[in-house]
Amino acid sequence: MRDLAYNTRMKLRLTNLSPNFVVFLLMCVFFIIAFLSVLGKSLTYDEARNFNYGKALVLNGDTNRPGDRSILDGAPIAGSMMPVSALNALPFKLGMALPDGILKKILLSIETARLISVLFSMLFALLVYRWSAELYGFVPAIFSLILYIFDPNIIAQSQLVTTDMYAWGTTLLVFYCSWKFANRRAWQNGLIWSAALAISSLAKYTTIILIPLSLLTIFLHDLPELSQRIKGNALATLKSVFGKYLLYLLGALVASSLLINLGFLFNKTFLPFGEYKFESHLMSGIQTRLPFLKNLPTPVPYPYLQGFDLTYYYGEEGKAFGDTYLLGQLKDGKEPFYGYYIIVAFLKVPIATQVLFWAAVYLYASKPANRKNFFTNDLFLLAPILFFFFYFNFMFSINTGIRYYLVLFPLLYIFCGSAFKNWSEFSKLQKRVSVGLAGYLCISMLSYFPTYMPYFNEFLWDKKQAYKILADSNLDYGQSENVLKDFLAAHPTAHYNPPAPTSGLIVMSVNDLVGVFGRPQDFTWLRENFEPDETIDHTYLVYRITPAELEAFCSTLGNCP
Repeated sequence: MRDLAYNTRMKLRLTNLSPNFVVFLLMCVFFIIAFLSVLGKSLTYDEARNFNYGKALVLNGDTNRPGDRSILDGAPIAGSMMPVSALNALPFKLGMALPDGILKKILLSIETARLISVLFSMLFALLVYRWSAELYGFVPAIFSLILYIFDPNIIAQSQLVTTDMYAWGTTLLVFYCSWKFANRRAWQNGLIWSAALAISSLAKYTTIILIPLSLLTIFLHDLPELSQRIKGNALATLKSVFGKYLLYLLGALVASSLLINLGFLFNKTFLPFGEYKFESHLMSGIQTRLPFLKNLPTPVPYPYLQGFDLTYYYGEEGKAFGDTYLLGQLKDGKEPFYGYYIIVAFLKVPIATQVLFWAAVYLYASKPANRKNFFTNDLFLLAPILFFFFYFNFMFSINTGIRYYLVLFPLLYIFCGSAFKNWSEFSKLQKRVSVGLAGYLCISMLSYFPTYMPYFNEFLWDKKQAYKILADSNLDYGQSENVLKDFLAAHPTAHYNPPAPTSGLIVMSVNDLVGVFGRPQDFTWLRENFEPDETIDHTYLVYRITPAELEAFCSTLGNCP
């Protein structure tokens, strides 16, 4: 009886927990995990240039790209830096105004700049929760939030001074505001929608697609009503529709242009189009084939259009990221792997998340009642999800890591919440399985603490074999160089990336081993004849080759030194 009374009291306490308190606890967990796992991490390959660009903007008002021709050879993807990085540099600016001391040291550190990214990712997590709650209710929203905050890939990219997290967050914001505006055409909602599009334009160049894509979702939302109206008076309806959507488009373009100019501090705005020195075939071709544009003033700052041109150029030429790698196959950077991100997601998205996603798809497809709000609600999740799925897998030429693909994950996680909208009707078994999957997700995530960049799910049980499937920022984004230095200092006889067959303790960079950044033939002897014994921080491979093993290998090969 005493146990029964105790259990009853505990149950009452749990059921009386405030939803806000539950969300607060989950957000605290996310912050603690992100904060502890960011400490001591070395700069990733893109962070220095993004942080420096942000510092130049907040300290000197400088939005120029570094050099012209020099960046084509010495600093790839310099064109992709955006003013949003100024947010990460704000603590640095504050620190520069303080006298020397511990507070100044903290504010100037890269860790503090990274925490700004963590805080913004938390805001986007709250938006995931809010949208899911508005669509499906509290319990579904909690599951959507859990999928976001316990995703190792989300955690890994939320810690960095890069633009990827801002891209997925502003994309989420755009479609949330599109949904709001489509369902209530108040001018205030229209302004907020335009502002969301404008904000996204400062995050990443790929977000430019959000203007036509969000307009399309609003149009599809209106389609059932339009199809009825057009039967009565087709010409008047078409004129009305054309005028309305032209107004939407102009509002989005004006807002985006204004914020782009503010973000780049009106740097050479209205410079004639003919005075640009383009590198990409796309932009130089436009300049050549349309000479009447020569004296046309461009309504955006010079570094914005210059950066777009350079980013496109690197994609055309495959210059930015080295060769691409998948399933043991190496390709030139200009030749994509079609379906690349399907394979990457299968191995790097937690299994529990994949189970919940397919459960949501099954429930959505099998019950017509779940699709009754397609045009009013679901469209604003499913349309961008499907677009980004096809775009990244069959049109996007950069195959270097899941970080690009994360733009659709928050939308996916909100949709996954729909599987739980009838939570009160779930059986005890269904509830236990759901909670068990959430627990499994947490355990899988924690198994990689504190390094989440190289996360692989349990479909790949032997993590030492990850290099045979994926490389680049899926495993090594430069985040573990400090750990590597500590390991090499503790093992002074170790050979790092040895240029010739050798015995002893060998440490290899995955990207060098498979040939992403170098010549794959340099390490054929190691890659095809020996297996790693362990990893360093899940990132670097460690081999222990005895003299006898090397001698046996060399006797077979016949050309070892």
